[in-house]
Amino acid sequence: MTPEPYRCHGVPAAPDALRRLRHDLMAWVLAAGVDADRAGDIVLASYEALANVADHAYDDAEPGVVDVDAAVRPGRPGRLEVVITDHGQWRTPVPDPRPVSLRGRGLLLLRASADRADISSGEQGTVVTLTWDLPGR
Repeated sequence: MTPEPYRCHGVPAAPDALRRLRHDLMAWVLAAGVDADRAGDIVLASYEALANVADHAYDDAEPGVVDVDAAVRPGRPGRLEVVITDHGQWRTPVPDPRPVSLRGRGLLLLRASADRADISSGEQGTVVTLTWDLPGR
């Protein structure tokens, strides 16, 4: 059975709201019948994309919003797709003064965690589309 799509639009791109969104997305992915390890990869990559919105899409004065859409596409293999959309403009990150920093590795993490990661930016914002194959669907 294919679950209803997950839609959550207009969420503030702020840490507390994004953490709640991460938990809600995990519940939806698990309810869709995805095993816990694969669900962890899906939520990790999705949350990294959400964190990038908070870091790069909006200025500090106005946090802006993010939209999340997720769906399971039937087929052999089935596919789970998560689309994260912001309505901001890319901002260059502030350099991290710490000697060892993990910043700047978000896109690598997205691409390593998803079967496919497509990113498109323009004047209307950025759309990140993450896709995972679901064998046996």
